[in-house]
Parts: sequence; C-alpha cells; structure tokens
Amino acid sequence: MKHDLRFSCMVLAAALMLLMAAGSPASAAPSSNNGQLVLKQVTLFNNGVGYFQLEGNVMAGEEIHLRVKTSQMNDLLKSLTVLNLSGGQVRSIVYDNDKTIPQKLGEFNFQLRKNHGLPQILRQLQGSEIQVLTGGAPIRGTIMGVEKRNTQEEEVVVPWFLLTIMDTNGQMRSFDTGEITGIKLVDAKLNKDLGRYLSILFQTHQKNGKTVTITPTGKGPQKLLVSYITEAPVWKATYRIVLPDSDKGKNPFLQGWAIVDNVSGEDWQNVELSLVSGQPVSFIQELYAPRFKKRPKLRMDDEDAVAPAIPEAVMSKNRMMMAAPASLETKAGILGKDTMAGYSDAPDMEQSIRALKAQTVTREVGDMFEYRIDHPVTIDQNRSALVPIVAKDIEGRAIDLYNEKTRKQNPLAGIRLKNTTGLTLEGGPLTVLKGGTYAGEALVKSLKPNEQRYITYAIDLGLHVNTQHGSATEPVDRVVINRGLMRLHRGVIETREYTLNNQNANARTVVIEHPYHSNWKLLQPPKPLETTDHYLRFEVVVPGNTETAFRVKEIRDVWESISVSSLTPDNILIFSRQKYLDDNTLKQMEKIVAAKAELAGIETGLKAINQERRQIFGDQKRLRENLKGLGQTAEEKGLRSRYIQLLDSQETRLGKIEHQKESLQARQKTQRKALEILIGNLSQDLKL
Repeated sequence: MKHDLRFSCMVLAAALMLLMAAGSPASAAPSSNNGQLVLKQVTLFNNGVGYFQLEGNVMAGEEIHLRVKTSQMNDLLKSLTVLNLSGGQVRSIVYDNDKTIPQKLGEFNFQLRKNHGLPQILRQLQGSEIQVLTGGAPIRGTIMGVEKRNTQEEEVVVPWFLLTIMDTNGQMRSFDTGEITGIKLVDAKLNKDLGRYLSILFQTHQKNGKTVTITPTGKGPQKLLVSYITEAPVWKATYRIVLPDSDKGKNPFLQGWAIVDNVSGEDWQNVELSLVSGQPVSFIQELYAPRFKKRPKLRMDDEDAVAPAIPEAVMSKNRMMMAAPASLETKAGILGKDTMAGYSDAPDMEQSIRALKAQTVTREVGDMFEYRIDHPVTIDQNRSALVPIVAKDIEGRAIDLYNEKTRKQNPLAGIRLKNTTGLTLEGGPLTVLKGGTYAGEALVKSLKPNEQRYITYAIDLGLHVNTQHGSATEPVDRVVINRGLMRLHRGVIETREYTLNNQNANARTVVIEHPYHSNWKLLQPPKPLETTDHYLRFEVVVPGNTETAFRVKEIRDVWESISVSSLTPDNILIFSRQKYLDDNTLKQMEKIVAAKAELAGIETGLKAINQERRQIFGDQKRLRENLKGLGQTAEEKGLRSRYIQLLDSQETRLGKIEHQKESLQARQKTQRKALEILIGNLSQDLKL
C-alpha cells in the first residue's frame, strides 16, 4: 500500500540520518592487561567470589593499566589492595568514570525515543533550520511543525505525516515525510549535539571494560603486589568412592576432584591455585557509579525579599589439566584409558583408583578449609579443568537404609560414612564403584572431619519390607481438677511392626528410620541407635534368605477436658464409681451440685416473675385501649370504673413483682458468687 511504503521510507530515512550523524564508534579497548602485572595467585571460594593476586616490576612514575570488566568495578573498588614492596609509595589510583547514560541524555533539549521515527525527531527540532531533499533541488527552511493524518485503506487505519517549513522566501511549504529522501541540519552545533547524543546511545551496546591506572613512586624499579576480589564461578566438588567387594576389614577409598572454570577473560598461566570450602560473607555495593542526591527546589518570591530557609541535610571465576601438564597425571595412568585386549587383561579398577594421589596441601583457615594445589596450574580463558583434591581411605560400612516415606517396599543400599580423611569435604555428587563397576550415585552435603553421614546410592530389590500400624487406648490413669476444669489423662499405645524379608544370599544390616515425635515415649526397644530431628534410627541385622520382624512400641498422652460447671449428678455418680474422684473432691462436688440446684431454682423463679410481668403489661395495654373507646352512657361509665379498679390492682401487683425480682436477683448474684468460689477452690491431682 502507498502509505505503508511511505512509512517504511520514513523510518529508513531516520535511521540513515542518525547513523550519518553518529559517525564511527570508538575502537574497542584491549581485553587484557599490558603485561606489566602478572597473575600469580587465584583463590576460589564457593560463595561466588575469587581472590586474584598480581605481581610485577615497574619503574617509578610509570603508569600501570589494569583492565577490569565494568561489572567487576564495584567488587574491585571494595577490595583493591596495592602494595609497593620496594619501599616506595603509590602516588595515585584512578579509573574511568562518568555520569550515567540517562543523566548524559537528559542534558539535551531533545530525546530520541524508540519506534517513533522521523516525525518525532522533527517535532523536537521545531524552529531549527534544515535542508529537505525530495529528489529535486534541496529546499532550505525552518521547521514549523509536523502534522499527523490518518487514512482508511481496506478497513485499516494508516498514519502518515506532513512536514511544514517556512523557506528562505517566507513561503510555508508542506512535504509528505514518506517522500523525503534526506534531511540535513543547517545548524552545526545542533548537528554536533545530535551526533554526541547518538554516540552516547551507542555506549549502551558496548561491553568494554574499564581501566584502572596505578602510579608508583620511589626511585628505579618498584615491585608491586596488587590484589582484589571479584565475582567468579563457584568451584565444584565431585567424588568417586570405591567399596570393597570381598576383602573384609578394608575401608572404602574416596577420590575427590574439583571442577574449576576460568571465565575471567585472560589465561591463567602457572598460577598458584587454591580452593576454599566455606561461606565467607560477601555482597555487592554500588561504588562505581557516581551517586547524586536530589535536593529540594526553592522558589523565589518576587514580592518579598526574604532569604530562603535552609532545609536539614539528608541523613543518610580448558585445558584439561589432568592430561596436559605431566604434574596432573595420575601415577597409575589416566583413568578411562582403554587397555583391555580381552577380559583376562582387564585392569584392576579398584587398585588403579586407590593408586591416585591428591596433589594438594590442605589447611584450616578459621571456619573455612583450603585446598592448595602444590604445583603451578595453567588454565586458558574460557576453559575448565578437573583437579584432584582428595585420595584417601575413609571409614565406612555398607548398610540398607529404610524409610517408609522414601520407598515403602524396599530399603536403599547405602554406606554409613565417617569422614576420617581429616579434610572438610565440600558437598557434591558422588559416584559409587563396587566390584570393579558402577553401582550407583548419590549427592553428599559438606562433611566436616569426623562427621558421620548416611549415603544411599541404589535400591536393594532383594530385600522387601512390610509395615503394619496399630493403636490401642489405655484406661484413664490420672484425673486433674483445677480452675474449674476437669482433665482426664490416658495413654495411647502406638505400634509399628516392620517385617523384613531378605531374599539375598548374604546378610543385610538394615537401618530403619522410624518417625520421631518429641512428646511420645519409646517403650520398645529401650532406645534407638540414633535420633535425628525427624526420625529414630534402629539397626536390624537380617540373615540371608530369612524373614525378620522388628516392632517399635510408643505411648502418647491424650487429655480429655470437661468443664466442672457442666457436670450433672449422673456424671458425678459415674466418675465416683470409676474412682475418678477422691473423698474430699466428691464432697465438694456434692456441694457444687446443691449450689447449682439452688441457683437453678432462683433462676426458675425469676423466669416466672418476668413472665407474669409481661402478661400484666399486655393486659394493661388492652384495658387502656378499651377505655379510649368508651362513651358517657351509664353502662359505659360502670365499665370504665371496673377497668380503672383492675388497672389499680395490677399496678399494686407490679410493685410486689418488682420487689420480689430485686430480692431474687440479689440471691442469684450471691449464689453465683458462692458457686464460683466452690468451683475455684476445687482441686485434685489423682493418679489411678
């Protein structure tokens, strides 16, 4: 359609104009340091930060340029440490900075908005002198305005725009913006401002880093040490554990690897690499971007020459390192290398893994634990490496762990591990090897030295479990009465029987995780193997091809509450026969029942009086209505006299009723108080 083409041309023209005005962007800065400082040490933490240490010899007064990603500037400014180890000082540390892009753009008298095109630009340049190209000779003039019009084409509303200018002859002329092939700004300053605006916009697409310039002082060569922390990938631990298949008394063997990722933007060449297990506190604070505070604006009063009030101040982290450097190869050869010419030549997997030696030096650092690689490490940028950190025997025992909620029919094959490596083991996936082959895998959380943990890695399909639940209520064994409340205690026996059918040829040691309730008492067995927040653990040995039953019996307390004031003589008689009340309590109960009966009699009397009173009021209303309708005949006069006498007698009765009511209400109040005292003084703690 015609206007679709016009609109497309209009947008294209705007884009061409903006590109011509912006010019060529600045060339990207180099992405690495200039070689004056060399990365010597990298320490990675598992909280998402890395510590980097650089060293170098430079001449006094020479500028050292440290290239840092923009996203790392806040961490660098928070932690940057520069030491001159040659006795000199550090003259200055400066870095690139400027106002934020929105602040820069806000200083212009025009704003270029997305998806608005040429008309929006021209409207903001109203009053500016331009040259318009439409295919003929350029036409020079001053922008008067841009008019929007809508046309209907095939039930679609299509906008199009007219640019109106006043040419150099004073004539107003209009141009369809869809037919304009070019526009040139005559004002050099405005043209320059537009170019600057577009250059600032282009900065939003740049991801170049920043330059931190360090200048040392002193005489001659100066040795500098620079360190800082910045965001880095978390190093990850992964383990393999070899379970002994036949040798009794032999411990499992644990092999641990660390996965290290280098995405820092530069190669790590022969660096000292340390991996720290722990959770040091770290955070990001905005230190790089300039911070401005808004201040209140004061309006000057032209009529009154009064000084303005002064407001108070506002408070305010591949090269595969196992295979590349010889120092990272295992002494038994690289694992996974196919050397099998037949089954008879197959290597002993367990012995090969046990030959691995971890090349780390470990130490505790406060609440954290450090694995320091004992040789220089090289990892190219954007590559990762596996580094051995653990290769030791570890105390462990094969068990089956049964939890009804996890899997009702079968236990899980597992290991009861005790961390006897002397190391803090970072959490991660663990692959289990048994009999020279893969047996399963698990996920292990961080383990401190000597800490014990259950690791499950497979389902033991050869052992079936059937669980039966039972509940029985005990007789009342205690009756407590206090503050008007009678509480009856009885125990409920909860029984759960586990039937374990071992269809394996070998015996199984099964650890049963039974639900733990802090307010339940264990009756059978006497005590558990272990207690956790949610489970009691019991150990059961089930011989091969045998069925074994294991019963857990517990008792829980149940209290039933009854209000003393709601007890009836029949209730008291029943409780007396069941020996729930001692002699003194029974006597007090009888007094309470008598007091309740007397109070009930008073309340019955009050109800009768109130009923009579309501009836009299109803009769009086009827009599008064009848009196209004009587005339002056002798018969009517006699009837009036009778009505008046009846009203008089009713008034006399009402007076007596009010007196009786007041008396009964006083007795009611006294009796209620006496009943409350009797109930409040009633106390018993009887064990049956």
